[in-house]
Amino acid sequence: MKTKNKKKIALLVLLLAHLMTIVDIFIVNIAIPSIQQGLGTTHSEIQLVIAMYMIGFASFLIIGGKAGDHYGRKNVFLLGTIIFMISSACCGFAATSEQLIALRFFQGVSAGLMSPQVLSYIQVLFTNHQERTYAIGWYGIAIGIGTMLGQFLGGFLIELKPYIIDQSWRYIFLINVPICIVTIGLANSYLKPSKDQNSIKMDYASAAILCIGLVFLIFSLTIGLEQDSNLYNYGLPVSMLFITGFVLRQKRRMKIQKQTLLNLTLFTFKNFNMAVVLVALFMLMLDAYFFVLALFLQDGLKLAPMDAGYFVVFQGGGFILSSLFAAKWVLRFGKNVLLFGVFLLIVALISQLVLFYQQQIGFTGYIIMTIHGFGVALVLPSFANIALKGIPENMIGNASGVYSTLQQLFGAIGIALTGGVFYSILDDNSDFTHFYKAFQYGLLLHLSCLIAVLCILIYLPKSVLPLGVMKNKKAL
Repeated sequence: MKTKNKKKIALLVLLLAHLMTIVDIFIVNIAIPSIQQGLGTTHSEIQLVIAMYMIGFASFLIIGGKAGDHYGRKNVFLLGTIIFMISSACCGFAATSEQLIALRFFQGVSAGLMSPQVLSYIQVLFTNHQERTYAIGWYGIAIGIGTMLGQFLGGFLIELKPYIIDQSWRYIFLINVPICIVTIGLANSYLKPSKDQNSIKMDYASAAILCIGLVFLIFSLTIGLEQDSNLYNYGLPVSMLFITGFVLRQKRRMKIQKQTLLNLTLFTFKNFNMAVVLVALFMLMLDAYFFVLALFLQDGLKLAPMDAGYFVVFQGGGFILSSLFAAKWVLRFGKNVLLFGVFLLIVALISQLVLFYQQQIGFTGYIIMTIHGFGVALVLPSFANIALKGIPENMIGNASGVYSTLQQLFGAIGIALTGGVFYSILDDNSDFTHFYKAFQYGLLLHLSCLIAVLCILIYLPKSVLPLGVMKNKKAL
């Protein structure tokens, strides 16, 4: 087989794994009511079912990248895929909410092992600039497909008759097993061994401290906020203690010139700090929006899971459509593209409040969802470009890992915070009025985040994105 074809198959394998990690963030959203009914899951526990996947993902992104460099990217990729397969199967047969929450964490850990190898392999396999741009383009499109496919599959699988198993929501996890088997077989055949010979063994103690701190943080923001729970009083201080200990450990290791999990020098770069604030605000909104939307569509508007999933599919369609043009537009118009994207998102959220008040969706609803997805794709990818602008080459790997970790972390925090607001307003009522009010308050929180993003983008200089560089070239 020609080398070019082998590269394409290798890319397909990598994107398949990447797709699974994205799908499993969104596939659970549509299944929330079914899981709650099947396992008797509380409101805070169902938030943890989603958030703990993202925390496991966030905790192991940097670890996964460094492990791939040191132990071999193929080895770590295969290990992550195997753990993902096993944990998915176990999720499918979970007997209690506690089991499902714990297994979702390990599922996220395995995603954190797989995901960094995808980008690393793209850099290794595609050395030609044009080929690499093509591969990265497909990497971005896979995110949109994963969002769309996750929502659609969630609705489709929930409505399957449970012939073999007792509850159809279990299919959303079990479907990963055959896909993982195919991925493992193809990866073993088409991925070449790759590692960084100069890599240094990782600081596992720091990784453990960070992971424990993040887990306590999310638990304290979900279960800890329930009535008669003391976890918030104790969990939040404990999480701050571990996170502070992690930061102090990184400072101490930098002083004695030992390898650190987090290079604190990154936070001396203004662009990186601004990008972190932007992505934090944006992710506090994005994943939490899908969480409350899935609840409102099914329990508020009384849509069937398939209809709810089909409705959200249009968001992914808008994302993919926008991805085809976003990079070219950013090169030409700079940060104005991001400003326009945030404006579209604000319009989409306000339009949904008006539309859903009338208790209908129709053709207008599909257009609004497409606009929402179009806006997300115009905004989110460029935050990474801002974060990495001006970062020295030897720090780009760590900067990418830290940025991706924070992206997942704030997504989980957003679900915890918005979910807390949503359920407190709902207060165990099941009528449309209370569901709409809860959804309204959730979206008002998201609109506040978007307005803050808009203000920061206006403040940023035009040179923060490539438009300034293009103008300088013309001037020369």
